Amino acid sequence: MQIEEGAQRGAVAGWLDRAGRPEFVYLEITGYYLTTMAWLASGAASSPDRAADAHEHGRRALDWVNRTLSEQGVPPTRLYLSAGRSDWRNAGVFTFDLAMAARGVACFGGVARQGAWEGPAAGLCATVDGMCSRTSVLRSHDAVDGAPLPDRWSTRPGPHHLKAAAALLRMPDGVLGMPLGEVCHRTCGHWEAMLRESWPCRELHPLLYGIEGLLLSASAAEDGALEVVEQLYVRLMGLQAVDGTLAETTGGGLVRSDVLAQALRIGLLLRGRGYLRGDHWAGRLEGLTRALLGFVRPDGGVLFSGDQDITNAWCAMFAHQALLLHSPDAGRAPSNLNAVGSELLV
Repeated sequence: MQIEEGAQRGAVAGWLDRAGRPEFVYLEITGYYLTTMAWLASGAASSPDRAADAHEHGRRALDWVNRTLSEQGVPPTRLYLSAGRSDWRNAGVFTFDLAMAARGVACFGGVARQGAWEGPAAGLCATVDGMCSRTSVLRSHDAVDGAPLPDRWSTRPGPHHLKAAAALLRMPDGVLGMPLGEVCHRTCGHWEAMLRESWPCRELHPLLYGIEGLLLSASAAEDGALEVVEQLYVRLMGLQAVDGTLAETTGGGLVRSDVLAQALRIGLLLRGRGYLRGDHWAGRLEGLTRALLGFVRPDGGVLFSGDQDITNAWCAMFAHQALLLHSPDAGRAPSNLNAVGSELLV
């Protein structure tokens, strides 16, 4: 998953091909990886040795981000490791990806206190600021050379930007400028209102990102905010099938491990805060767990969906966090993991 040598050492691959080789490195996913390493280092690791491993792997990822931004600026969305590969995503620079990278850098830098993180975090935020400081809410992307991008949830403003905005608003003092901070506050208010009224898109992956953004921005003292998260989650879980699965859209489709893991994480964190009470919800979350475990291979790799035989990095990180929250490691209570879980939701 993490590149061990060469020009991209320290970066994190988006997925491994059928032969187990990394196909491309991904700034957004390296950001998730840094947040994951921060989560493990801050108390979720099963032993001091595992926590030390998280520190080391996070340091390597942070070094890659720092080195890459210094030498070439923001890299292509998907930086392929073999020549001759094209990808429509590389025709755009995405605010969501930049926000997740900035958050990962700041989370790991703040928890592990290793490496220079303030510069890359501020640089990533400055890039988002240049794209969005004069807009009412966060834009989806800037097109490279003006090339149009296909119409996808990721190329439109949407509820996933609630997570991006909430992540940016949690940046340390001095990293996020005031104009962008105001845009992020408006983004959170806009998409929260949209989620309360009706689903603004059909895809569950960005809808769950939106709910994660609300969870990320809510503190333990803000019961009203957590009640909103619970209400939205209950509504979304109305789509759960009798076998415990959730399809990729409100109208059905593939069952995806990232969607299952997102839903399970949110449910467990809410339940750990005293919401989703009762055996009924315990059973619903067990259904998600069983469904998610069906995507985990014996070697620990996690499949994106049942129609693929390649292992996916972000699905693995989401699933790892969800399953750790579900099954306390080394005798610890779920509430102890929850103490860092909502702050460092991957």
